[in-house]
Amino acid sequence: MVNKQVLITFAVRKYQDEVLCDVLPMEATNILLGMPWQYDSQVLHDDLTNKMSFNFQGHKVILKSLFSQRSS
Repeated sequence: MVNKQVLITFAVRKYQDEVLCDVLPMEATNILLGMPWQYDSQVLHDDLTNKMSFNFQGHKVILKSLFSQRSS
């Protein structure tokens, strides 16, 4: 049951945003950007490459998971 929320500000290079997150007991070391953020930001998710892309201030931003990159 969610009974707390926190406003998180984050930045990836020039992209900066804030997300209202539910607080739950869990082990996670990443920001989990859920469906409300994806919808509000009009994010396109590429299932094959696990990349998310969207426009921010007229520029295309691509977020990719560190775990989706394969080592050679």
